[in-house]
Amino acid sequence: MVALLPSFAQVLELPRGFGRVIPPEFEDGNGHMNVMHYYGLHGEGLWQTHRDLGYRAHAGKFGSFAKEQHVKYLREVLVGHEVSVHVGHIGRTAKALRGVSYLLNLTTSEVANSFEFLAVNIDLESRRPAPFPEDIAERLDRRIAATEACGITPEYGVLELRTAPAV
Repeated sequence: MVALLPSFAQVLELPRGFGRVIPPEFEDGNGHMNVMHYYGLHGEGLWQTHRDLGYRAHAGKFGSFAKEQHVKYLREVLVGHEVSVHVGHIGRTAKALRGVSYLLNLTTSEVANSFEFLAVNIDLESRRPAPFPEDIAERLDRRIAATEACGITPEYGVLELRTAPAV
């Protein structure tokens, strides 16, 4: 089954992680926002989500590492356009999370870009994957349910959550 890109209105229902007006220094030689700034904007939105999930309460103990990403560019973003980043959570295992971050162009009312990701919860002392702390797991489960309620499904079949084989 191929998932469809969510509508602008659907993405607006997801939590807003970050927003700004695109400054002149983001423009590249093609006259639109350079690709590296898409990553930066998603990064800001994802860090806010990280804080909202409660990772600050576990500072120095737990964090998350990027495992895999898939990026799709859908519409141009130009200098002066207002954008926002909205993050949805698609699923999780005890140690890993699958999510998607969308860049909305509020000026044109379009979904400009999507950034699907796999992330792993990390014990920062051992630097190894570890189960999500209970409070973070509970928040993730609520966010997964909220993303489903918006009708947002994974766009790409290449990212999948896997559990470790039983030993």
